[in-house]
Amino acid sequence: MHDFKSSAHWTLLAVLAAASFARAANAPTATAAVTAGAAPPAAAPTPAAAPASGAAAADQHAAPTIAPQYAELARKLAKTLPEYTIEHIAPSGVDGILEVLMEGNRIVYTDTSGKHLFNGHLFDIDAHEDLTERRIEGLTRIDVKQLPLADAFDVVRGDGKRQLYLFEDPDCPYCKKFEEQLPKINNVTLHVFLYPLTTIHPHAYEHAQSVWCSKDRQKTWADKMLKGIDPPTAKCANPIDRNLALGEKLHIDGTPTIVFADGRVRAGSMSAEDLEHLLAGG
Repeated sequence: MHDFKSSAHWTLLAVLAAASFARAANAPTATAAVTAGAAPPAAAPTPAAAPASGAAAADQHAAPTIAPQYAELARKLAKTLPEYTIEHIAPSGVDGILEVLMEGNRIVYTDTSGKHLFNGHLFDIDAHEDLTERRIEGLTRIDVKQLPLADAFDVVRGDGKRQLYLFEDPDCPYCKKFEEQLPKINNVTLHVFLYPLTTIHPHAYEHAQSVWCSKDRQKTWADKMLKGIDPPTAKCANPIDRNLALGEKLHIDGTPTIVFADGRVRAGSMSAEDLEHLLAGG
């Protein structure tokens, strides 16, 4: 469970097809914030371009990386899901089912005709393996050496040898649940990137700035997340806008987002036990 950055843009994949058909029928679509499942303030909407028509419209939503044999299928799917750019289509490893990779590393599946669209995870039953999760993990790995650590503050526990990179919103309830688990983890350095989701937490940017500009960031952060004490208002030069831009670039869509030393990304709160398992390479 974690907070999404923009409910209007990132609806659950489970309703992608339904939302598209609802729009086609001029039916209203949901705009309430989604706080269940796997997601900086959204940029102000830009004026919509004049709508294209026919194949030209579909081609706008199919990336040039689409293999020629899937070009027609990509156009068909783009007409059904016009708000999502189709990045890649490839065999899924299961006979008759193709993987469709969309913007933001979203994956759905289709048959070769494009008549049926499958949303969900593919499992190899014999191997007890989630094939979709493995694929997403590969797509979303981050090179932690490229993370600008000067834009984060550190919390060191024990010898600090293990490394975690955290994108957190000071007003996110799931971040607070996650922070309650972290004191149980020892011998770790937490690199905390302040990542306010102001579309759903209107005071988060102010609170993030005040945490960064406080005399003792670690204490102020702990007071906020573990005791519910808002930081005294403070302003100074800060990295909040850079963090938001970085998150956009890395497709970090919600908080808390946890990045492990090997680049694996996990979204949402988790228990200390699960975190220890993943820190050990599980």
